[in-house]
Amino acid sequence: MWVDKHKPHFLEELAVHKKKVEEVKIWFEERLHAAMDDHNNALLVAGPSGVGKTATLYAIASHLGATIWEWNTPTPTVWSEHLYNANSGLQYMSKLDEFEGFVERVRKYGLTSPTLKGSQASVILLVDDLPVVNGRVAYGKLQKCLKLLVQLVRIPTAIVITNYDKDDSADFSTRCWEELLVSLHNAGACKVNFNPVTINSIKKTLTNICRKEQREVSADTIELIAKSSGGDIRHAITSLQYLCLNPHRRPILPLKERPDNSICLDDAFSLPFGKDETLSIFHALGKFLHNKRENDLATASDRDAFILKEKFMRFPLKMDAPEVVLCQAHGQARTLSDFLHENVLDFLNEEAIDDAWLVASYLSDAEFLLSSLNGLLTRDFGAENIVQSAAASVAARGVLFGNAHPVPSRWHAIRRPKLWEVEQSLRRNKCQMLSLRGDLCNSLTLSNQIVMATEYRPALKWLGCRASESFQADDMVEDDSGSTCFHEKKLDMSDDEIEDW
Repeated sequence: MWVDKHKPHFLEELAVHKKKVEEVKIWFEERLHAAMDDHNNALLVAGPSGVGKTATLYAIASHLGATIWEWNTPTPTVWSEHLYNANSGLQYMSKLDEFEGFVERVRKYGLTSPTLKGSQASVILLVDDLPVVNGRVAYGKLQKCLKLLVQLVRIPTAIVITNYDKDDSADFSTRCWEELLVSLHNAGACKVNFNPVTINSIKKTLTNICRKEQREVSADTIELIAKSSGGDIRHAITSLQYLCLNPHRRPILPLKERPDNSICLDDAFSLPFGKDETLSIFHALGKFLHNKRENDLATASDRDAFILKEKFMRFPLKMDAPEVVLCQAHGQARTLSDFLHENVLDFLNEEAIDDAWLVASYLSDAEFLLSSLNGLLTRDFGAENIVQSAAASVAARGVLFGNAHPVPSRWHAIRRPKLWEVEQSLRRNKCQMLSLRGDLCNSLTLSNQIVMATEYRPALKWLGCRASESFQADDMVEDDSGSTCFHEKKLDMSDDEIEDW
């Protein structure tokens, strides 16, 4: 891959801002040439993915003549291997437990790698691949482990943490990483934030790679790749390599020949080399349910092409159009509607009864559109797709518009729709009734499912219960009188239950 082949080895080759590189270099110079216990030896390197965090650390270490010892996540254990080793006495250890053991060894004994024995060069510890945590307990364990590393490590240590999109701050994992950064910074670690790489720096790097690879790529194409990468230079280099595999796969017009003389970055995901903007269905649900909006009324009035009544006015959304989010999530309308119906009440103000009524009406409209497709066999897939898209749009926009008084953003688990369990039980009961019809006499085979469910099945259940009770009563007569009295009491309870039914 060109990303590895053209990895920068010198400071001059880095696309990161010079002041940021100088800041990190000065920090390492002070720690490498000072006594071990004179300074805090942990550096937090934070920033989006693909902005040159790790490449900068390696280039600086090479410039200072230091050796980087990087913590590498152990190879995952597959389930079959775990079962094979289960009887040998080897216990399974999670990646978090292995990382905790590594931190404890470094804290007590320092780095003991065989590759470092006899080396006179200074050593820098790099932690780039942190274990993935899920839940408060695992997150607290990782936080405690890293705080010990920050406070007690005796060699210069760089901890690389990738930031996520600010718009997703309500997500649990995102908030955990933000809290982790604050906690480690308060524990004494120095923090350096890396910004997305500028378009000019990406263009310069891509041009140099084209020259080394002897590929002819127009300046307009390089600029288009740089702008669509979103500041991710690793993605830009990969996109360039992908484009060079088949440069005529899609014609690219020069910038001056484009209709608006500009590039629509909102449609970058549709480009053959654009950054992947795919979202998960839960990511899209979070955007719709949290309903984040701007607070500037002037911005809202500027976007309105006509005057609206006060009850119809809403602040602008802090996200793309709902249809764009739905397209990126690749979610089905039925799934989206069921999840919104199950969880939307948790995101409404308890006193906003009118909001709940309005949201319910929109979800009912979406359900009406989807119900028109139930059991319908048609070859007009275009019309079916339109109905599906319309239902998803009505459900999403209905939740966004109807929730005029959303609760403050917070972490909240998304529940699985209970409707799915009801439908699963319904299908199971139908299958049981169909099998029961085949076992009954011919006079019942023509009965529909409604008659089976409301008349025959309860009656057969009652008769079967009475038959089993009579059989048990005959057995109980042979026992002592105390047991018989207990059985009579049980029969009375069963009769009450039947009457209630």
